[in-house]
Amino acid sequence: MVSPRHPRTLLLRAAGEEEAATAEASTEEAGNGTAAAPAAPPLERARAALEADELDKATLEEALAELEAELSALRESAAAAEAEGARAVALEGSLSAAKDQYLRLQADFDNFRRRTAKEKDELGSRAKGDVVVGLLPLVDNFELARTQVKTETDGEAKIQASYQGLYKQMVEILRGLGVQPVNTVGSPFDPNFHEAIAREANDDVPDGTVLQEFRKGFAMGDRLLRPAMVQVSFTDKPAEVPAAETQEEETPEQPAAQQQEGQQ
Repeated sequence: MVSPRHPRTLLLRAAGEEEAATAEASTEEAGNGTAAAPAAPPLERARAALEADELDKATLEEALAELEAELSALRESAAAAEAEGARAVALEGSLSAAKDQYLRLQADFDNFRRRTAKEKDELGSRAKGDVVVGLLPLVDNFELARTQVKTETDGEAKIQASYQGLYKQMVEILRGLGVQPVNTVGSPFDPNFHEAIAREANDDVPDGTVLQEFRKGFAMGDRLLRPAMVQVSFTDKPAEVPAAETQEEETPEQPAAQQQEGQQ
């Protein structure tokens, strides 16, 4: 501790020693061409002054002031860091929301693209089907000519062959578009593809079998362009009762007969 009897003398001596040390350090730095060393932290200066028995009120107040300034700077840095952290968290949340929105938009766009492609294909298929439906009466006329026209001369036979060549070419074009005739004769009647306009009793085939085709039916892919007009079979035979059912009907009568025999 500073002696209370000579405080001024000690202060003057400390100030003189400090000025001399500062001048000597400046001279050495100027001679070596190096920058001045940074000042020691206030706690180290206070500790050094305490060890040198030169700690007074002014030195303590100066150290406290510097400590408060450093503490305030640290608090400001901490507040700024906290603000930056909150801003980073907010930016991360915004980035996550933007990413989710982007993924949703991408999924919606993919669904829209697939739906548009499907609608485009359906529209093209519907347009082709409508064109083919308009050509079906021409196909019917060719079929009628093939079955009804009887050639008697070589010239008529050549004309018939020319017509049939055109018909064959038209069939190939329709087949290339995916048009297929509906199965009729010998297949079971299907109301989704057949239109029954006549019935005929026939016990040689199962009930509901297509016997004759009056007009061809056509389909293109999953779309039915026109049902086939057909004749369907039915049977006049009475339905056969299974033997098991017959035995079940006769079983209740047997106990009654046995009861009568017991009474006699």
